[in-house]
Amino acid sequence: MTNEVWHLDGELAGRYADGRVTSVLATSVEQHLLRCETCRRLMQPSVRTDRLDHIWDEIVERVEAPGTSLLERLLHWCGVDEATARLVAVTPSLRGAWLTGTTVVLLLAFLAAQTAPQAMSAFLLLAPVLPAAGVALSFGPASDPAHEIVASTPHSAVHLLAVRTAVVVSSSFVPAALASPFLPGSAWAAMAWLAPALAMTVGTLALSTRLAPHVAASGLTILWASVVVQGFVRHHDPFFAATPSVQLASVAALVVSAAVLLVQRRDLAEVLRRVS
Repeated sequence: MTNEVWHLDGELAGRYADGRVTSVLATSVEQHLLRCETCRRLMQPSVRTDRLDHIWDEIVERVEAPGTSLLERLLHWCGVDEATARLVAVTPSLRGAWLTGTTVVLLLAFLAAQTAPQAMSAFLLLAPVLPAAGVALSFGPASDPAHEIVASTPHSAVHLLAVRTAVVVSSSFVPAALASPFLPGSAWAAMAWLAPALAMTVGTLALSTRLAPHVAASGLTILWASVVVQGFVRHHDPFFAATPSVQLASVAALVVSAAVLLVQRRDLAEVLRRVS
């Protein structure tokens, strides 16, 4: 018995290239082309290069494109468009290391507060500081490696900054809010970190129109730390941050910062476009 070698002819090659063959015959042709260089050379004049280029571009795009993260899918589910979700997902303070560090720091402060009521000052000190620090790290050339890409996008800088800030603050608020009901003292004292946290966050954004974000956050952190430490050292009160005077001052600072931010919203639009 002799085995005849089967090859494509010009007519079959043309019909295959045009898609005018049955699926069974197309499969046979494709299997033969995998091992026959002669027929592959025969096919070259019949194959449209623009179609191959398009297919190859799609393959490269699919292989090289980064996968959609859980945060991007969550933002998209909440109504955020795909492009904005991608820009928010590259925020430095939304990376695993920062989120893990934030949770660990708050957990240690929570455990200390459970061990001794005097350690409640540690929780009230750290809980408002972490959201402001996260906001400071969420934009600007000093901390954001994707700053130039973000700055060159056609998106509204204020809109993008608002979304980033909301997500960053939420990521810090969630562990603090979960721990608050289990802290010693009254429910009011356990939530005493909330007003200062909002004031520091909005204050960081308001001051960032004139100062570098990390400088603004550092200054507010020092100010808040001095208040908490003074209450613990001078008044021997670990719940000093929950006193009406401190809470009213925090609310007043929040209102003033929000007003400044509203007035300077046009200046804020340039924050993401500053040159390092």
